[in-house]
Amino acid sequence: MLRFNILAIALIIACANALTTTSVRKSINSITKDTFATVTAEVEPFLLNDAGVTFYNKSIRRISTKAKAFGIELSPEFGKAAKATEKRREKQNAFVQVKITEAADAAAAAVEEAAAAAAAEAAAAEA
Repeated sequence: MLRFNILAIALIIACANALTTTSVRKSINSITKDTFATVTAEVEPFLLNDAGVTFYNKSIRRISTKAKAFGIELSPEFGKAAKATEKRREKQNAFVQVKITEAADAAAAAVEEAAAAAAAEAAAAEA
């Protein structure tokens, strides 16, 4: 029983120090022009590591909206390396690499085709 009490106390202390979705949402809703930098610095680690995709997207949208309303420039790198969007970024990068490869192959094929057409034209002119 004593061990359970110690674990319960440790869990309560750990949860009290950690940010939750509720506390992050309240922080974002209470941003003012003066507290913008401190709140975004407080909230960013939670958004990068713990937030889900939907909460992350909504929070970034809310922060961006507040920044525009206050006339503050939000860093373009704010929250970009989030764990919630990692799979989407990897998938997008793979897609872009495939498209680059396809474009390079198509360009090489067009050059070869043009060279073959020029050679055929030259052979027809000699004949």
